[in-house]
Amino acid sequence: MEGIVDSHTHVSLLPYEGLENMALAGVKKIIGCAIFFGAKHAETLFDHFHQMSTLSVKNAAENGIKLFLAVGIHPMGTPEDWPRVIDALPGYLKMNDVVGLGEIGLHEGSRREQDVLKEQLKVAKEHRVPVILHTPPQDRVKITNKTIEIAAAVGMEPGKVIIDHANLDIIHLIEDFGAVPGLTIRQEGLTPHLLLNHLERFQRGVLNSDYSNLKPNDPLSVPKAVRYLELNGVPLEIIARIARYNAEKVFGIQTTGSTTHY
Repeated sequence: MEGIVDSHTHVSLLPYEGLENMALAGVKKIIGCAIFFGAKHAETLFDHFHQMSTLSVKNAAENGIKLFLAVGIHPMGTPEDWPRVIDALPGYLKMNDVVGLGEIGLHEGSRREQDVLKEQLKVAKEHRVPVILHTPPQDRVKITNKTIEIAAAVGMEPGKVIIDHANLDIIHLIEDFGAVPGLTIRQEGLTPHLLLNHLERFQRGVLNSDYSNLKPNDPLSVPKAVRYLELNGVPLEIIARIARYNAEKVFGIQTTGSTTHY
């Protein structure tokens, strides 16, 4: 199918050829999330956001892809002076290509991580933008519960909360809260086969590659999942929801004149 949206990738870590291949495979829009492991100072993240909004946007456009951005503090890259980043976020949200905060969330669930997440969610709520929330590979139920607890306490609208790296272990928590499942397609997590077998549980979600060069990953995991579902007879209407329309709706990036099919 055409018009695929990859709802979570780390474009600063994506090679130029990756963008070219994604475009050839039918990806038209990307949500590029912030991530800078081990950031020590706020300026590190400010430079990172600048690179995303300039070089990454340009590279995507050269390949016919519209890149939208999510900025914020990843729990594995929290600078010592993180309140400075919080203070700067409203300014970034005024930029044309910035559509939300991400990738933010909890990794180990420390008090510091919780404080940083809470302050970012306050900004998101005030500015009525969606958030892309990280879930870790370990203690997933516990961490997801705590993440939802913080989001609820802040008063986030569940429909603007994407809880990413969803799988069968936490999908019930996401459903109960009313959040949007982020469907990261990769071999050690949610595979196309698993997605197909439990599609009813996941069809409110948004497909993504979560691409980075920090571990084995595939920038084409979303179009490959789309093709797998097509070959296995899944109706195009359902595929289009998770591969395009759900993401366009939650991020407010619908193409003018297009019709959303549900």
